Amino acid sequence: MQHIYLAFILTLLSSSALVAQCPELVWSDEFDGDALNTDNWTYEIGDGCDRNLCGWGNNELQSYQRDNAVVSDGTLKITARRETVGGSNYTSSRIISRDKQDFTYGRMEARIKLPSARGSWPAFWMLSTDEVYGTWPKSGEIDIMEYVGNEPNQVLGTIHYGQAWPNNSYRSTAIDFEEPVYDEFHEFAIEWRKDTIDWFMDGVLYATQTRSDVSPQQWPFDQDFFFILNLAVGGNLGGAVTASDFPTTMEVDYVRVYGGNRPHLTGARTVENRATGQTYSVGSVPAGTTINWTVPAEATIVSGQGTSEITVDWGTMGGMVTAEFTLDCGAQALATEVSVGAEYFRESSLENFDDEAAITFNFSTGTLTEADNPAPNEMNASARVGSYVRDGGSQYDVLVYNLTGFTGANGFVTDETRFSMDLYTDAPVGTEILLQLETEVAQGDNYPTGRHSRYKATTTVQNSWERLTFTLLDQPDASAPARSVSKMILLFAPNSYTGSTYVFDNLDIYTSSRIIDGLSPQRPLLQFAALPNPVTDLLTLRLTLDQAEAATLDIFSRDGRLVERRNYGQRTAGEQSFQLPVDRLPSGLYVARLNVGSASGSVRFVKE
Repeated sequence: MQHIYLAFILTLLSSSALVAQCPELVWSDEFDGDALNTDNWTYEIGDGCDRNLCGWGNNELQSYQRDNAVVSDGTLKITARRETVGGSNYTSSRIISRDKQDFTYGRMEARIKLPSARGSWPAFWMLSTDEVYGTWPKSGEIDIMEYVGNEPNQVLGTIHYGQAWPNNSYRSTAIDFEEPVYDEFHEFAIEWRKDTIDWFMDGVLYATQTRSDVSPQQWPFDQDFFFILNLAVGGNLGGAVTASDFPTTMEVDYVRVYGGNRPHLTGARTVENRATGQTYSVGSVPAGTTINWTVPAEATIVSGQGTSEITVDWGTMGGMVTAEFTLDCGAQALATEVSVGAEYFRESSLENFDDEAAITFNFSTGTLTEADNPAPNEMNASARVGSYVRDGGSQYDVLVYNLTGFTGANGFVTDETRFSMDLYTDAPVGTEILLQLETEVAQGDNYPTGRHSRYKATTTVQNSWERLTFTLLDQPDASAPARSVSKMILLFAPNSYTGSTYVFDNLDIYTSSRIIDGLSPQRPLLQFAALPNPVTDLLTLRLTLDQAEAATLDIFSRDGRLVERRNYGQRTAGEQSFQLPVDRLPSGLYVARLNVGSASGSVRFVKE
């Protein structure tokens, strides 16, 4: 039988270090012809109520029907429609391979074009055939690909396991993109071995789960599993449904199972501005394979050209990292797009101990004094610094400053602005430092009330100056108004009883260059305005043209990446308005830049 053969082959492979040139194709459905191959698949029909699972256990809105799955022109098309069947207001389709194509271990792969509708919830996943360890989730679930139309820039890979609901467990990883992923086909895969499952998208490894990760729970992923392809509507993960977006279709080019691994690419897909020492590697290729790497013009391959791993130094712009090589089965190419973060410039200083501070000391658990710089160098040559001795008897030692006229707290949440600090400490490497913004209603006994946001930095050296940048940790009280933030709290080594000394300086605010560039709220160009702001669905841009000009509009995310470009063509002189649908943009801060002839103007807007 198919599943016995594959399990035997992969059991042998999982216990060896062999890497095949090209893995054996064990089974596939290429969706040729004009009908679903029922030797491979079974339709599941209805809303789940016939198996005491109404809404398919997730409050989904669709009723599955045979007619919503069509094979034509070499692909399977599963379409969700707005139509009433029984008590359901939507229809769709779901097919399973149970007792027809069941597998233990291997590379499971499908090439899929995802639907665009908000509220759609397509998936390519696997469940246990024989439920050896019990009913869901005890016998496991492997989600090779899940996608939510309301989060169009993200794909999920997940395992479910553990005890019966509601004490079930899961582990999930997201791979994120700068633009929606529904515009073209993508390859989704797992490589499943005895103790490990790896997730891939378009040949890029983005997640790994192991037997030890789920311990002490049972690792149920050592039995036969079957495939499921479905397109749900709404539900617990699918979320709110935009009815006007339907019908919508998930299109499947093929489903394949290989008896081994395929080459894949690993490496950071998002890096800091001018990041150095970033490694990229190709896995599952024979030792000694010659690999030709290419990187964007502003990046430099420092070492490794021709080998399976390179080290790259980045500049200010991102782009594609590509690896090309040849195996016995022919030429291969892998690529991943890398985004480089915005460059940040010092906007202002809150406290540097040489100049008058912009913040006021309130109180501290430990002892703060001004002192001479213990080790002046290129990183910090200041004459005077702050020396803070943490109170070793306090689990949560606090250093509190008052803020006056501080109105930009939300900019730190959106990463438009960042806090930075120079630090010299005898605390061990890896010590955590928190910076917390609070309103007056925050008291010692009412956490999390009034805690607008928290930011984290971690030390990387000991007894030497370093510059730390704080990144958002969370928003304990997201309802706390940004305009009411009045206190800044520093917590050195929170949740510990340590008494180290923290010498700090240059507690500064840095601002993203890509947000600043071309953006001058005090210098509006051509009477340029955006309404409403914040916006949920449709943004209207208004301006006055002195003469007829061609107009284009660029929309940038908060970190300066282009997310949309529109060409409005030639416009006449006088008052003009441009309408921009923004309903598909994720919530956050954006910059709209209008280019008119040789002039341009920019305005920020918030998508809710």
